[in-house]
Amino acid sequence: MAAECAIDGCAVLAIGRCRECGRAFCMSHQAHNEITGEGYAALCIQCLQRRQRVSGGSDARADAREALERNWVTSGQAAMDLYAAGIAPLPVVERRSRFVKQRFGRPREEIDEIEVGALWVIGRFEWTEMQEIPETREWTTGLLVRPSGGYPVAMVARAVARCKVTDGLATLIRDARYGDSFTQLERREIPRIIAAIRALARSTTGDVPAQ
Repeated sequence: MAAECAIDGCAVLAIGRCRECGRAFCMSHQAHNEITGEGYAALCIQCLQRRQRVSGGSDARADAREALERNWVTSGQAAMDLYAAGIAPLPVVERRSRFVKQRFGRPREEIDEIEVGALWVIGRFEWTEMQEIPETREWTTGLLVRPSGGYPVAMVARAVARCKVTDGLATLIRDARYGDSFTQLERREIPRIIAAIRALARSTTGDVPAQ
């Protein structure tokens, strides 16, 4: 029999069990990372709130500074500042294959490179592939000129993307559409990403970080 949410007598179908209090929780009572928005697989919202009360919270001014820095990126202002600094982004291309009929013989395969956007490469940062055994590794990461849906975005992780750079062109690295896992940016990398964007905006050469 499927477990039911035990938080506040909810009784909705549960999606996980809290490792701290042992109670089952539903989507509404699942704790979420306040930076990335991702849900914690084994933590309920009440235990997260209890942690925050025990810790007493961090310095309010530091929190405000961090929020301003994140907003600088999520609002799109960081992208505008890079443009204002005269730092050109790299084109993002997708390679699309098609077969062209020939008068004689088999169809010939042609590969087109279609420009679908642009980004600024900001360095290598850790992303975790959420699978049965999570794997964390560094990926070349870029700040998107225009994320899906445009700016503003809900979180820093939506403003950046994993990429590969070859001959001055970037290609995005995405999870398989119907894969059994997804990849998310590590929260601890967000301050480093913001610092890297700040450094790039202050640079005078606009050199791409080493791959």
